[in-house]
Parts: sequence; structure tokens; C-alpha cells
Amino acid sequence: MKQFVFHLSNRMDRFSRWIMIGFFMIAFITTVYQVFSRFVLQSTFLNDALPMVDFSVFNLTWAEELIRYLFVWIVFLGIGIVYKAKGHAQVEILHHYLSEKSKKYLHYFMEVINSALFLFLIFFGGRILQYTKLQISPAMGINMTFIYVTVLVSAVICLIHSVNNIYEVKEGKVVVEDAMKVEEVQQQTNIS
Repeated sequence: MKQFVFHLSNRMDRFSRWIMIGFFMIAFITTVYQVFSRFVLQSTFLNDALPMVDFSVFNLTWAEELIRYLFVWIVFLGIGIVYKAKGHAQVEILHHYLSEKSKKYLHYFMEVINSALFLFLIFFGGRILQYTKLQISPAMGINMTFIYVTVLVSAVICLIHSVNNIYEVKEGKVVVEDAMKVEEVQQQTNIS
């Protein structure tokens, strides 16, 4: 089971990264096109130079909404990526004063709380989807369930990472990694 969760966590992280890169590229290209459309194709210079051409047909009215929804997906996928990398902000003062055994229990406690939060988000994220079935986005005309499902997807990904972190704590990997990070910070900042 431990190996399955480990591989699943790594694959979810890799998959999330690729999806996020793809969404960033689509959002970037759409943003550049919107800027080009507004400031070049809709310019008075171009309209005066070519009055017979209606450049307003090149203006995509749904592009801003697409960009907004892509960024929602990017943020929620990023939550899982940062959680996997243990990059969220945290208060580490207890880690300096606790024994190795106490640190292990503290990590267990934090991961159990995180898992409970993710289960809460999965449960209520699923309930939110029931209410959004009938909502349609104004410009794109898509079902809003595709947007609100990001909460559910992010919570499932983070829960998988959290279970993987619990296995890592059990094996003692997390405590050693944290101690190495503290030593690196002390060396970089000359704190002794």
C-alpha cells in the first residue's frame, strides 16, 4: 500500500505540473491575442487605413472568462504541487526545541489535521457541485461545475500527498529532511 500511495502521489504531482503548464500556455497565448486584438486590430489607425474591414469579428468576447477560469485551475493545482513539495508557510519554532520523537508526533498530528481538512473539502466540495449543476458561465456558456470541481480535485490530490507524508513520517524521512533544512538555513544566514 505504501508503494502504491508513493507512486500515485508522484504521478499526481507530475500530472498536475503538466496540466498547469498547459493551462499557463493557453492563458498566456489568449492574453497576448486579447492585447493584440484590442490595441492593434481595434486601433483607430487600422480602422482608418482599412475602413472596409470589420476587425471587431476578431475580438473574442469569451477570452477574459477563459483566462479567469484557467487561473482558478492553476491556483488549485498549484496548492497540491506546493503541498507535495512542503513549501507552504509554516511555523517551525517547535521543531528547534522538540526531541526527535516529539517531532515525529508533531508531524503525525499536522498530517492528520491536514487530512481531516482535505476530507472536509472533498465532502463539501462534492456538495457544492450539486448546486452548480444548473449554473452556466455568462460568456463561454459552459457549466460552472467544471470550475467548482477544482476544489474537489485539489483536495483529492492533497489528501493523496498527505497520506504519502504520513508514510514518510512513519519511516522517519520527514524529520531528517527538516533537520537538514534547518542546518542549511543556519549556514546560509550564519546563525549558530
